[in-house]
Amino acid sequence: MTTQDDIHAILREWQGRPTVAVVDLDQFAANIRAFRAIVGESVRMQAVVKADGYGHGSVPIAKAAMLAGADELGVATVEEGVVLREAGITAPILVLGPIGTNERRRAIAHDLALTIANAAFALALAADVRTSGRKDPLPVHLKIDTGMHRFGGPIADVPEIARTIDRAPELRLAGVMTHFACADDPDPSWTAQQAAEFDRACEAIRASGIEVHGQHLANSAGTLRFPDYHRDRVRIGIAMYGLLPDASMTLPEPIRPVMTVHSRLSRIVDLQPGDRVSYGGTWTAAERCRVGLVAIGYADGYRRQGSNLAWMDVRDQAAPVRGRVCMDQTMIELPPNAELGDHVTVVGNGHDGVAPTLDRLAEMYGTIPYELATALVPHRLVHLYVQHGRLVAIRDVWGYRELDEDALAQPARSVADSPAVV
Repeated sequence: MTTQDDIHAILREWQGRPTVAVVDLDQFAANIRAFRAIVGESVRMQAVVKADGYGHGSVPIAKAAMLAGADELGVATVEEGVVLREAGITAPILVLGPIGTNERRRAIAHDLALTIANAAFALALAADVRTSGRKDPLPVHLKIDTGMHRFGGPIADVPEIARTIDRAPELRLAGVMTHFACADDPDPSWTAQQAAEFDRACEAIRASGIEVHGQHLANSAGTLRFPDYHRDRVRIGIAMYGLLPDASMTLPEPIRPVMTVHSRLSRIVDLQPGDRVSYGGTWTAAERCRVGLVAIGYADGYRRQGSNLAWMDVRDQAAPVRGRVCMDQTMIELPPNAELGDHVTVVGNGHDGVAPTLDRLAEMYGTIPYELATALVPHRLVHLYVQHGRLVAIRDVWGYRELDEDALAQPARSVADSPAVV
């Protein structure tokens, strides 16, 4: 496993901008294995890597998920699936959301399973498969709206949709699915109602003489809270990254956050009583103190809501944000022993040091960790991928690159040996 000392050593050798996101692929693999232990070997596990792997990087996360024991991948759009295919990923990929009529042929060409919610789409898709020259039926999943009223076929229409798919030799009904709206709610009644509606719809499909294979209902919260709803497969999203589906929940050990954010002190300023900090002068020093400059701001995904509210970790001590978070920089009040160049943990994992986690920041900001994680985009905030104590891949404005052949499947070279970091 990669340790905090390993990460600090990697960051000391890093020659780029000091502010980076570190994605711990060892911890991610441990999270996947923990979910495999929860669901057992007989249940298929879909690793949901939509939204660029919830901000962690869809390609390295998808590769690591499959190596750690996931069975298939889930994405939201055709483009997300194509990115994985062009990266050489051959695992089954399901596009979970609706797609446009102009996207069907591209999805077929890249062997992406699609989600169907009406008979007209099924007929049009079958025609496209027929003209594409594809020899095998395209796998599709029938999605049922059991009460969330977002995407899915109405229960009354489900038998007709199923019959349309079944009659089309170009299509194969690989799964029947729904999505829980409130699986993270302490009150299980709505989830139970949705499951009952789903079962009623499946019975209606069977009454039409069609077998119902590949049932899947459970998202991250559903997987953790409702073992009876695991059925044939589960879809693991936010919790796979070690983040909470809801602040009221806890994650079992050893599941922990996979991504942390780090920087270094770029400047130290001595303040006198009455000195103000940053735009608008929203914080005033009440006594002599020191503040430090950290090269991260809202353009990196570090939210402006953290102004005078969030904190960072400097020498295992809380360093509160002082004044407004700027586009590129943030000021923090320093502990007495801080020095220029000190390591700063901006976002932690909740187990090492005192830096807030994305879960904690989301709770303070009145949002969800999904939003914060997906905002940490690599065109500004370089993502470093670590495994077995070594840097194995980088993702930045120039794209994603592995530092060794099969870097995510075996130990990589040390940072000093990598031409990508000098």
